[in-house]
Amino acid sequence: MSRFEAAPNGGASARFAPGEVRILSDLTRQLADLVEHRAGHNADAAIARLLPDGYRENAEDAAEFRRYTEADLADGKVRNARTVLQSLAVPARRRRVHVNLDAAGVGSWLRTLTDLRLTLAARLGVERDGSMPPGTSAMTRAIYEWLGYLQETLVEAIDS
Repeated sequence: MSRFEAAPNGGASARFAPGEVRILSDLTRQLADLVEHRAGHNADAAIARLLPDGYRENAEDAAEFRRYTEADLADGKVRNARTVLQSLAVPARRRRVHVNLDAAGVGSWLRTLTDLRLTLAARLGVERDGSMPPGTSAMTRAIYEWLGYLQETLVEAIDS
């Protein structure tokens, strides 16, 4: 299983197996598409988690806040996801992908990993305590936990 390590430039690096690249790329593409085409998904629990209301107790204030902030926030999420996708893109003949991140890349990866976990949590009905609902497949659970592991190793890499 891949993990991030500290890089000399203050960033981080990791080597991903082809299967890991496919999973990360597919999930990240889906995230970017969801956020980019959010207008048709306003009632979607994942969009509500990714782009929450600024004011829960006042719908009018929440709508006003959203009007001024949503586009920029969503654009940033899509940009971050595209940065992750770009760092995973390699010629098909390569077996493993070496990702070397500078500070900006680390930020994009951390934000995208967070968004991927929030999206999966919303889809699965995971609440604050992190427990999975009954019936969650072992594969889905493993992917959710793996994304958290990547996030944790990335934070550790930049903290060292």
